[in-house]
Amino acid sequence: MTPLLTADVFGWTVRPVRWRRARALLVVVAAIAVLSLHIAFDPPVECSDAAPCGPDWLDGLLFGLVAALPVVAFVSLPVTAWLAALFFTADAIWQVAHPDLASPPWLTGADAALAVLAFVAARLAPPGLGGAAEMWAATTSHRKPPAPASLPRYGLGWRLLAVPLLLLALGIAGSALLAQSDADGRLAAADRVTAEVTAHPDEYTLEVRLPGAATVRVTVGDSDEHPVGSRVAVLVAGDGLYQLVSEPYDTSGWLSLAVLSAGLAAGCLARARERSAAARALFAGEQPATEVYVWALGGRVAVYATDARPGEPALMEFFALARHGADEIRPGILFGVPAQRHWCAVAIDGELLVPRGPARSGRFAPAYGGPAPDPEFDDLTGVPDPARLPLRPEEILALRPEDVAADPETVHTHRHNRFSGYAVVVASSWPFLVILSRLLPALPYWGAVAVTAPIVAIACLSGWRLFLRPRVSWNGAGLSVVGSIGARLLVWSDVHAVRADRHGAVTIETDHHGAGLVVTARGEHPLLPRFLSGDERTGHQLSGALRLSMERAAARVRERVRDTVSLPPAPVAPPAPALLYAAWLVESLLYALVLTGLFG
Repeated sequence: MTPLLTADVFGWTVRPVRWRRARALLVVVAAIAVLSLHIAFDPPVECSDAAPCGPDWLDGLLFGLVAALPVVAFVSLPVTAWLAALFFTADAIWQVAHPDLASPPWLTGADAALAVLAFVAARLAPPGLGGAAEMWAATTSHRKPPAPASLPRYGLGWRLLAVPLLLLALGIAGSALLAQSDADGRLAAADRVTAEVTAHPDEYTLEVRLPGAATVRVTVGDSDEHPVGSRVAVLVAGDGLYQLVSEPYDTSGWLSLAVLSAGLAAGCLARARERSAAARALFAGEQPATEVYVWALGGRVAVYATDARPGEPALMEFFALARHGADEIRPGILFGVPAQRHWCAVAIDGELLVPRGPARSGRFAPAYGGPAPDPEFDDLTGVPDPARLPLRPEEILALRPEDVAADPETVHTHRHNRFSGYAVVVASSWPFLVILSRLLPALPYWGAVAVTAPIVAIACLSGWRLFLRPRVSWNGAGLSVVGSIGARLLVWSDVHAVRADRHGAVTIETDHHGAGLVVTARGEHPLLPRFLSGDERTGHQLSGALRLSMERAAARVRERVRDTVSLPPAPVAPPAPALLYAAWLVESLLYALVLTGLFG
């Protein structure tokens, strides 16, 4: 059976969750855009005594469907596609039933385009794990997993969530129908009188004077449409029900909430079915079968490569149905693809550990050889710090060729891409300005400038410190660092460890407590496309290049090689460029225009 090596899974791109969210977000944006177009271009509905705005259940269905689309998209894209198709069909029927209020033809085309987009997004297969993963799957051994004695009802949580949602939908729809039927019977026997509007207690209530000097309150859609002193026709039932003739009693709006709840229930059921099908497919046919090391305690199962070194993280982990009591790492057999969101099972000591759900990242599991080490106490735990382990050959191959060059005199440099830095500066103040535009009263222009200037200044300062200011130069003797805070010239023996996260932040630690200098690089999943962020090192490439130089410097010391390499130039913290001040001034003035409503 093929052993699973670290090199086999190195560089796999795991993006199914991001892919699902990206497709869902695309559908959400399209649904909001179509709704906005309907609000802007649909003919207004005018209620009158001759053409009253009675209950319209089809209208309630439309509102419920368009409200369900953005919510259900993050639960189940196939259900969202069918909801979009139902919205298009219901809207077409509504326009046939209301020819005077029909939308423009191009807007009906937008409804159809939304349905097509939803079906395309639902049918798009998620991207694979890359060429390396496909080659591994083609060359590794395959075997059908042992059949478990019984499989649980996967997706039970989603089904339990769907039941109350369905009951809520039925309850709301039934209550609305009963209330509307009762009100229709009462209004059929009501008297029609003419009343005078005397006050507007709120935007949805009229106070009217009936013949005989009695004053009552009537609920309306918009009280401003009936000025004080105007006369309106009112239906007066003997049991105290008062409604305008133009706006009879209407509970059809509650149908929107019922449709939203039913759509969520359908999405939950589809998600449960999808989860159950994925789990059962694991045991239905042959799967990649590899030798691994396994740590299983209780229901938690962590999987390691056969060449894992003490201190290295697990490849992935999952939670099993059966509890296993061995608190030690043992050899086992992995069935399935060892990647996040994939379904895997493990056989250890002749026992099959059936998963509860798909695998997740191994960074939450204990490190190989023991618990995750504390940098300050790794001598006490006996587990090396992963950031101080020698680079593997595959990690060195992932670096830039110029960073792998063996000449210790060559000075390498890195700084974050300026375009992405300024993009963060420009975009980071928008959320605060949107919130202020809702909270603050109307301001004069220079008052708005006084509000926007400090907010933009904070954004510019943060962008300068985090993205534009940091830089690092290094060679075989040491490194010169200008961090987000601080600047130092260091020899390699002064560096304790170099760490990087998936967002691109690289920390050059100078002691055992984790203190050090932070330099920014491109993240593993950057917000800006690759062609906009330039040919920049990722955080892992930068940290790998620094660790490689540090390893080679330590090797020269051990071999007593006379080091004649001079240090890089001393770090000089640059002043903020004039372009940053110009960006602050222009943004402050433009955002002030937005706050004062000139562009809103």
